[in-house]
Amino acid sequence: MTALLPENPATKKVAREAEESETLRFHPSARNTIGVELELQILDSVTGDLAPGSVRILKVCEQEKVEGVSAELMQSMIEIKTGICANVVEARDQLLPVLRKVRNIAHSLGYQLALGGTHPFHRGTSAAVYPAERYERIQERLAWLTYQRVVFGLHVHVGMPGGDMAMGVISMLVRYLPHLLAASASSPFWHGEDTGLASSRSALYRMLPHSGVPMYFYNWKEFRNFYRVMKDTGAIHSTKDIYWDIRPCPSFGTIEFRVCDMPLTLSTVFGVTALIHCLTISAQRLLEDRPLLRRGDVRRHWMAVENLWLATRHGLKGMHIRTPSGKRRSLAQDLSELIERLMPIAEETGDAAFLKALRPGEQPETGADRLRRIFRETGDWKAVTTDMTQRWSKELQPAGEAACAN
Repeated sequence: MTALLPENPATKKVAREAEESETLRFHPSARNTIGVELELQILDSVTGDLAPGSVRILKVCEQEKVEGVSAELMQSMIEIKTGICANVVEARDQLLPVLRKVRNIAHSLGYQLALGGTHPFHRGTSAAVYPAERYERIQERLAWLTYQRVVFGLHVHVGMPGGDMAMGVISMLVRYLPHLLAASASSPFWHGEDTGLASSRSALYRMLPHSGVPMYFYNWKEFRNFYRVMKDTGAIHSTKDIYWDIRPCPSFGTIEFRVCDMPLTLSTVFGVTALIHCLTISAQRLLEDRPLLRRGDVRRHWMAVENLWLATRHGLKGMHIRTPSGKRRSLAQDLSELIERLMPIAEETGDAAFLKALRPGEQPETGADRLRRIFRETGDWKAVTTDMTQRWSKELQPAGEAACAN
C-alpha cells in the first residue's frame, strides 16, 4: 500500500487557482475572517531613492525561514501578508514580528523600508520588473504602463459565505470606497512633482484595463458569465487580472478591498483594516435581514466613480455626493459618523480600539497632507523619505507597538 504524502501548500494553491480558472467556484468562508497585505517600498539607505532589492531580501528571508513575505511586480517592492485572522488584533500580532524581521534584514543589506502610496521622486522608467512569468506577461501586455505601476497599496480580504453574498456586499459597499481611499491617501508626489492630488496612486491605477469601480452584477452567476467571456476572449487569465477597487476572490472565499493607498503608519493600517472588517460585517447582516437588497442600486456605482475622483483629488476634504439628488457632505464628517455607527460591531469583533484611532480630528491631516507639508517646510526630498521610513519603524519599538494596540 502506497503511503500518502503530506499536502504541499504551494501545490494546493496552484490546484485551487486552476480550479478557479476553469469553474470559478466560490469557496465559502464560514466566518468574516480577514487577511491583510502590505506593499512596502525598498529604498537605498544613502540616496533615499527606490532600489531593486527584493531578490536579495527575499533570499535572506528564505534562509531565515521568515514566512508571509513575497515578491511584487517591481524589484523595488516587497509584500508582507498575514494568514487567516479572526480580527485586527490577530492581524497585528502576525504582522509586527514579520515587519520587524524584514526591516532588520533590509537594513543589513543596505536598504530602508518605507510606507506610502508612491515614492516622491523616483523615475518609474528606471524600475526593474521582478523575474517571474506572470510579471513578465504583465510587462508585455502593459508596455509603458508597467512603469506607472510603481505604486504601493494596502489590500484587505474579508471572508464571505458564498458568491451571491459576495456580489451583494460589493454592491452595497462601493459607496464607501471613497472613504477608504481618503482615510489612507498618502501619494501626493509623482516623479518629483506635487500632483495636487491626495492619491496619485489611485489616478495612476485607473489607467489600467479592468480597474476602478467594479461593474454591477446582480449575483454570482452574472459575474461568472462576465468572467467566462473575458477569459475566453483572452482579455484576462484569472481574477488576478481584474484590478477593481473591490473584487471577489473565489479561490480564497473572500472579497478583496484594493482601493487604499499604503498608509504612512501602522496605526492607520490597522484602523482602515478595522473599518473594512466592520463595514463588511454590517453589509452582510443587512443583506441577510433584507435579502431583496441584494439587487443593489446601480446608482451607487454611478456616483462612486465621481466620489472616488473627489477622494483622489481632495482626500478627506472632498465634498462627496451622498444621494442621487446631489446632496453633499465632507468625507471627513461622513467618515466620523460612519465610524460611530460601526462601533457596536467593532466592540463585538475586538476591533474597537483600532477603529477609534481612525477618527478624523477637527483639522484632519492625511498622509498626503503630511508629506506635502514636510516638503514645503524643508524643500528636501530626503526629509520626506526619512519620514516615510522612520515614522512607521518607530511603531515597531515597544512604545510604538503599544500605541498600535490602543
